[in-house]
Parts: sequence; structure tokens; C-alpha cells
Amino acid sequence: MIVATQQIWDQTPGGVWTYLVVLASIYILYILKNYIRAVIFVSSLDGPKTVPILGNAKCVLKDDLLYRLAHENQAYGRVVRVWLTGLPYVMLFEPDDIQTVLSSMKHTHKIFFYKLLDNFLGKGLITRDVETWRTHRKFLQPAFHLHILERFTITFAECADHLMNNFVKKDNQEINITSFVNDSVYDILSETVLGINRGNRRGTDLAAIDDDLPFRKGQIMLLYRMVRPWLLIDWIYRLTKHGKQEEKQRRDLFDACFKMMKDKRKQLRNKDNVVRHETQGTQKISLLEYMVEMNEKNPCFTDEDIVEECCTFMLAGQDSVGTATAMTVFLLANHPEWQEKCIEELDAIFDGGTRLPTLKDLKEMRCLEMCIKESLRLYPSVPIIARILGEDVKIGKHVIPAGCGVFMSPYGTHRLPHHFPDPEAFKPERFSPENSEKRHPYAYLPFSAGPRNCIGHKFAMLEMKSMISAILRKCRLQSVPGKEEVRAKFRMTIRAQGGLWVKVVARDGKSKTGVVT
Repeated sequence: MIVATQQIWDQTPGGVWTYLVVLASIYILYILKNYIRAVIFVSSLDGPKTVPILGNAKCVLKDDLLYRLAHENQAYGRVVRVWLTGLPYVMLFEPDDIQTVLSSMKHTHKIFFYKLLDNFLGKGLITRDVETWRTHRKFLQPAFHLHILERFTITFAECADHLMNNFVKKDNQEINITSFVNDSVYDILSETVLGINRGNRRGTDLAAIDDDLPFRKGQIMLLYRMVRPWLLIDWIYRLTKHGKQEEKQRRDLFDACFKMMKDKRKQLRNKDNVVRHETQGTQKISLLEYMVEMNEKNPCFTDEDIVEECCTFMLAGQDSVGTATAMTVFLLANHPEWQEKCIEELDAIFDGGTRLPTLKDLKEMRCLEMCIKESLRLYPSVPIIARILGEDVKIGKHVIPAGCGVFMSPYGTHRLPHHFPDPEAFKPERFSPENSEKRHPYAYLPFSAGPRNCIGHKFAMLEMKSMISAILRKCRLQSVPGKEEVRAKFRMTIRAQGGLWVKVVARDGKSKTGVVT
């Protein structure tokens, strides 16, 4: 009996360890099953040439991956293979295929790389997990209805008027318009998101004010980390110089927004605000104010949520709207026939007057809207969108497995010749009502599409119309010889290498100081 027990005891440890190893292996395979299926599937596809470990990541850094795919996607088939630092993805270009993904609530999870934007953008609507995003979207959507947006139009108009005066001061000069436009967008966002009117402080040191508002100091490190795979591990990245700088930037953003939120709450609780509520229909409002009031009614929308969404609105809105506005101004300077059509439209709306535009005026700028939409077709501010599939999806002869990351490129889709003939040409007539109604609803997606589309797309369009119309009411724009082409640089948003240059010629009404009177 004792001998038998000893034999079992001697054999048991090895058997137990074997059993545990088998269990652990099964568990790991279960956890990685979606990754393994994605690797097997993506490996069977055709796509651009890769290098070991990094895959296509270096091409992304060199700006030629999206450009190449936009012009070569037909050579690879309907579903294109993309490897980024050991992670398998597919890319879709056809509107039918994109609709399958973006229109479904089953595919609303965003890929791993969006998490690398948390410190730059804040953990707002863009990067939130699905459940939190759904709740926040429900809370915030009413703030972007037209009856609320109408109260932003006076801010749009005042900031646009200041932008126009800056242009007129450069009469007969060649200027890089990007910095002018970006400053105007920042003015608009400061007031509409945070309730800070930088325009009233023109005589003060705005640089000193901006030191207290750290919304123009961040740097996106996503691409830097992508080509250094070890930095994709957060705890390693946080130990680096860039990681520490990014963490400090996040703390500064959070602290600044938190302070403004507390000040706004104090103001709203002040007894004097009884008058404000009585005249609310005529008062300006900020998104921060809207969110603080919402927090009073819905405590589940916390102070931290308010701060995160403020950061996201401030940071995501700068580059995207600034780029789209500057691109449109540049393209109008290089296509004078369309610039003249816009000027004629504006002269008809305002009848030569100098009043600021109303929401009704902005809606009537249909020719200008077509030009903005065509600019966004050629150079969509956000050139790529990504999701994780929540279930298997059949695309043509392929079945893309659940858990696989999917890229969709507005920049590429907008250049499909069977949807946009002569795709490299600037042709705003594509967006006339009769031409638009024939178009596939997912062939044009500068603001994404489906449930997780851009919540601020109407806000952005009104903002862009305000700035561009203000310029065209007092200026004509001319191309600059040798600088007529856009050299696109692909980051999280499209940029123009070397800037966007135009020559400004004041139309009329200029005083001796160069300021429109």
C-alpha cells in the first residue's frame, strides 16, 4: 500500500504540470483565436510590399502608403492586405464594402492604434469604448442640433471677420494661409467649446493667454511609436522622454479644462444667472457650459467626462477644420472660375452690405458648399478610418474573420473613377443636388459615416462657410506661380508640405490702415 502510494506521488507532479501546460495552451489559443484567424486570412491576400516586423509601417511614415493604395488598389483586389508592426489588417475602398462595416453597430469598436491617441486627444468620443461612447453620444448629440448651432454663428462670424481683416492687411502680398486659418479656427473653438473670447483680448498678450491654454502644444506620437514596436507597450513608452512629455501634456490639458469647468459651474450657480436663463435664446453658449448643465441633470456624465470631451473637441477640431478651410481657399485661388461663382453668390446674398452672416445666409451659400465638399473629396481632413469587426463579414469571395482590423480610406475611395470620373480634377459640380442624389451614400465620407460618424460635421460646415465667405466678400485670391500644387502629407490629418500659398488682392472698402471698414 505504501509503495503504491509513493509511486502515484512520484508520478503526479509531472502529470499535473502536463495538465496545466495543456490547459494554459488551450486558454492562450482561445484568447488569440481571432488574431490567429486574422493572420491566416490576411496572409492569403495581396497587398503592397512589406518588410519584416514593421510590415508597411515605414511606408506610412514616408507618406506613400495611402497615396500608392489610392492609385494602385485595383491591382490588389477588392480586399487589400496591410501589415502594421506585426498586426494584420485589411483595407477596403469600395462604398458597398465600407457600408457593410460602418453602417453596423456590430463593428463600432476602434482598433488598437486609436488608444495611442488618448494622451493627445483625450478620452472623448473619438477613442472611447463602445458602451461609453454610446452614452456620451446620446448626451452630446442635442448640442449639435441646428437650433443650438444657430447660437454659435455669431462667434463664427466675428472670428471670420477678424480673419478677413488679416487677409486684407496683406493686400497684393503672397501669403501662406495655413497659419492665418489655424489661428481663426482656434479662436472659434476657444469660444464655442470653452467660452473664452480671445477676440476681446486682441490688445493683450495672446501668447501669454495661450500659455494657460495648452491646446496647441501637443504632438501626435502614434507614427513614432509604430516604427518602434517596443514603444507600443505603454509602460515602456511612459519611461521614455517622449512618453513623459506626452503625459505632462495630458496633465496640463486636464488641469486647464478642470479649472475652467469649476469656474463655469460657479458662474452658472450664481444668482445673477437667472437673467441669463430668461434671455437664453439670444445668448452665446459654449459646449463646456452645455456639458456642465448636463452634469447637473445627469451625474453619470461626470466631471472627468466633461474634461475629456472638452479636450477632444478642442484638439480634434483644430487640424481637421483648419486643413479643410485652407485647402478650399487654396483651390479657389487656383480655380478662379469657381471663385467668381462664389463671389457672385455672396454678393447676391448680402447685396453689397457689410452685415455679419446669419444661419439663413450660411444655408444659402450653396455654391460655396459645393466647393468645400469638393475640397474635402480631394483632401479629406482625416484620410483613414479604422474599425474592428464584431463578427465575420463576407466581402465578395472573401470572409473577413471577426476581430480583424479594417482600414477604410476616404482619400482612396474619393478617387475611385467609377464613382468620381476624372478624380484628380477640381469639379464642385459633382455636389449639385442632381449629381449628389445619384451617388452611393458611402462613396463620399469626409466625416466618416454610420453610427460613429463625426458628431460635429454640421458645426464644421458652418464654421468653414463663415471663414471662407468672409474672405471672399472683401478679397480676390490668386495662385502663386510655382506653388499651384498641393503636396499632401498624411498624418492623422492631411497636411500640405510647404504650406498653401495664395496672393491676396483686396476687392474694395479698404481704409488707409488696411482694415475693412
